[in-house]
Amino acid sequence: MTDDEQAELYTSAVTLAQNHPARFTDEDEGIAAAALTESGLTLLGVSIDAMVTSACLCAETGPICEAHRTGDRIIASICVRWTESDGPMVLAACGVCQERLVMFGRDVMIGLPADDSRQFRFVPLADLRPSPWWDAWN
Repeated sequence: MTDDEQAELYTSAVTLAQNHPARFTDEDEGIAAAALTESGLTLLGVSIDAMVTSACLCAETGPICEAHRTGDRIIASICVRWTESDGPMVLAACGVCQERLVMFGRDVMIGLPADDSRQFRFVPLADLRPSPWWDAWN
């Protein structure tokens, strides 16, 4: 994955988060994800708030569903939270999203915050889960 592709994914997620604030928060907060597919498509998604927390969906869910629908493998994913007061902040994929993303392979690159949360880096999903349960089947 090139530096340009990484920057494009980050910028796409930030732009979407800025323009799609969550509905049930006290501040102007938006959370969005961007995923790059093997064919070069950028898939976008926003978090879905609900009055009942267990009904909420992570921003990565949209791109994951779209990749399954099209049969295109995700090779990289990044999630960003944006607020008026703090600006953009990279969020690591939660455990559930990691479980969903591993269906595309352990080599999917995941965006993580660097030393400064406004900076980012990508690491293979396998590095986030060095001893995952799925090793029992390999």
